[in-house]
Amino acid sequence: MRAVDDTIWMRRCLQLASLGADRAAPNPMVGAVLVQGEHILAEGWHERFGGPHAEVQCLRVFGDGPIPEDAILYVNLEPCAHHGKTPPCADLLVERGVKHVVIGQRDPFPAVAGKGVSILRSAGIMVTEDVLHEECRWMQRRFLTSVDDGRPYIILKWARSMDGFLDQHPRTARKVQRISGPATDVLVHRWRSEEQAIVVGSRTVLNDDPSLTVRHVEGRQPLRVVIDRKSVTPSNSAVYNDAAPTLLLTGGKRDDVGVEQLVIPGTEDPIAALLNALHERSIRSVLVEGGAELLGHFIRADLWDEARVITGSAQFGAGTPGPSLKVAPVRTISSGDDRIDLFTNGDRPFATWDR
Repeated sequence: MRAVDDTIWMRRCLQLASLGADRAAPNPMVGAVLVQGEHILAEGWHERFGGPHAEVQCLRVFGDGPIPEDAILYVNLEPCAHHGKTPPCADLLVERGVKHVVIGQRDPFPAVAGKGVSILRSAGIMVTEDVLHEECRWMQRRFLTSVDDGRPYIILKWARSMDGFLDQHPRTARKVQRISGPATDVLVHRWRSEEQAIVVGSRTVLNDDPSLTVRHVEGRQPLRVVIDRKSVTPSNSAVYNDAAPTLLLTGGKRDDVGVEQLVIPGTEDPIAALLNALHERSIRSVLVEGGAELLGHFIRADLWDEARVITGSAQFGAGTPGPSLKVAPVRTISSGDDRIDLFTNGDRPFATWDR
């Protein structure tokens, strides 16, 4: 009977995996730890898309010497078994003489899907599976939704006043009305860096003129997506500048904006067209930032996986009412003077909010 507590080291894998939150996509977030007894020999994580996988990084840190017979390699996702941008990790583990591998979950990607485990076991390597399985699934929720459901993982986000309004009437066009405080602003920019795309409707661009870029933290600039079927957004809007890439969903080609455009016929559902277009680009997740009409469309269609609702301390008295959800928050956190309610759609017992 093994006396090793595998969960300790798998939690370390998840900590390491989260370090790739703003760079690894569209690949999954993966961490690896090589352990001998109670001592870490080496560790690594998948830092960026196209770069070495976690297992490769871990063994590079360990070096070229022989791996101890009693060493165990922990990894939160099944080692890959196919040639993509890098060689198969399962083959590397066999080549390096690893004798025992502990994984958190199998990889649902068709090119792997159990093949990595099969390669390891065929080589005589002991494989322990499903350690902290639900926590590992939560870490890969964007990747799993893309592979299993054929669409990006959808996160809704909005900020509302203490009395439930998204903005205050009357308002000055193209001027942002502050609701959240500085600490929450930094958190929102971290959220942006962790998703591959940000989606807004034409009304948000008209009213607020947002740049939709990552500024308060270091990280990837997500694809900015504007849904503007009627071509009402001004060509000098900040979202059309060159600070980050932009995709415009429009009813007719516009020659006055120099961004990529996707023309959606009037009979086609723009949300369905958007999700299909993003999935074809291997975009695993989207952050829907508003406004009320667009958020309501996703909610009515039951097309959302998470919602993050920020409530500030201001009282507006009147304005645009914020959307409502028919589920209770799974967790509430504080950020400065703001309250943030966190929701998941459907039965997600594995949901944690570490990431």
